Amino acid sequence: MSAQANVKTASLLSLTALTSDVAIGVDKTWDPDGIDANGVARYIDKSVTVQVGRPTFTISVRKPTSGSRMYKVTVKMAIPTLDITSPSTGTGIQPAPSKAYDTSCVMEFMLPERGVFAERNALYAHVASLFFTTINASDGSPTDVTNTPLRNAVVQLEPVW
Repeated sequence: MSAQANVKTASLLSLTALTSDVAIGVDKTWDPDGIDANGVARYIDKSVTVQVGRPTFTISVRKPTSGSRMYKVTVKMAIPTLDITSPSTGTGIQPAPSKAYDTSCVMEFMLPERGVFAERNALYAHVASLFFTTINASDGSPTDVTNTPLRNAVVQLEPVW
């Protein structure tokens, strides 16, 4: 684990397009938190002071098996929301924070064993482009779309069409 450095979120594209919210930094540092017996690495945002309220992400790479000749990269991110509490005892002591729910995302990359680096890199670049205000065309140039459908679907809960 000592060979692992902090993971910083980054992209092939301009990071300023991700968010204008100063509370959500696109350069957040995710600290390694361990690898379980199944090879799932867990990272945690330690800038949040309350342990139960810390955002986390996990990442795993499953190698091809006899039943599936695909690599499977799975990334999961969870951002917890804490319950709002008020002093409920006669002493006025605030109860310990507790998690109300997680807002989360799961991404799976299915990568053929026979695939090459250039194909995986192209897939990564196309997926990264979904988080920005333009979507890349198959030749890599931006399309004339002025807003990615992913943002409106996730943030505004609007149907794609």
